[in-house]
Amino acid sequence: MPAMSRILVVHNPRSNKGGKYYTIMDRWLQAGNRGDGVEFVEVTDLEDTALPEERLVVAGGDGTISSALEWLYARGGECPVGLIPAGTANCLATGFGLPKENSHLCEIAFSGTRSRSLDILTYRVPAEERVRLIIQSSSLGLPSNVGIDYERLRQRRLYRMLFRLLGVFSYQLLALLEIRAQRKRESRGEPVLNARVAFPPGEEEHDFEGDVLAMFIHNEPTTGGNLVPCPRALVDDGLMDICIFRASTGHSYLKLLRKLTKGRHLEEEDVVLYHQSKGPLQVSLSFSQPFNSDGDIWVESAEYEIALEPGRFEIFVGQ
Repeated sequence: MPAMSRILVVHNPRSNKGGKYYTIMDRWLQAGNRGDGVEFVEVTDLEDTALPEERLVVAGGDGTISSALEWLYARGGECPVGLIPAGTANCLATGFGLPKENSHLCEIAFSGTRSRSLDILTYRVPAEERVRLIIQSSSLGLPSNVGIDYERLRQRRLYRMLFRLLGVFSYQLLALLEIRAQRKRESRGEPVLNARVAFPPGEEEHDFEGDVLAMFIHNEPTTGGNLVPCPRALVDDGLMDICIFRASTGHSYLKLLRKLTKGRHLEEEDVVLYHQSKGPLQVSLSFSQPFNSDGDIWVESAEYEIALEPGRFEIFVGQ
């Protein structure tokens, strides 16, 4: 069995600023003689690593943070977590109000005592027993298709260069193309995604059933491409936020997309359903769909069960 460290630092040298922050953390620890009992491990090497005694520190982007927390959850870890945002968007760190000054980040992550709770969402499909995590956001329908398109196209050098130039606006470009394809399907009378969402008994919202353009299930407001699907979401409110865009309504999808970038789409009550729930949810689809969780797609199914675990983790924050 691997030896247990006092503080385990999970880092991703391939993230946007991974190498830079590895050096920053190493220098900060050495300068204060704080390195005793601190172990560094790359996020891809976590499988055979023991849980830390005191705390977990994660240096990387949102994807690295999600992977590290899923590892901690799977092993029943209860230790608090420090974050060193070293990715591109760093949505979770921003949501917790972490500072941008490097020495303050290290102080909070390695020595901080004030923490804030982080709810998590979980999901599973009938085909497997494994429970997977949603730390920030998940989606079905158009946003999942955009994620698949992005990963497929970025394997080609030309598109990789284009996406690098466009940055987060790459997702908006692909969303426009998906909207165009959706309109063609509707005009031709082709089958579109139909969903039934069963909410818990006792909640005011009635079960939903209808054609769906997109479904977002979030723990925080934003997702890739400068979109704000769930503007009322908080990481520690004990609720999951569900936003459903109805399809086949004749409404302007481009108008909805513009409003989605500012979180103003909730004004379109005839097209958008928004509900905050304690869960669990049962989602049934007319055909199998990939499930995008925190930017990754691990499963594809026509049935999903989504639950909430309030306050599962404690995240160190500033004073």
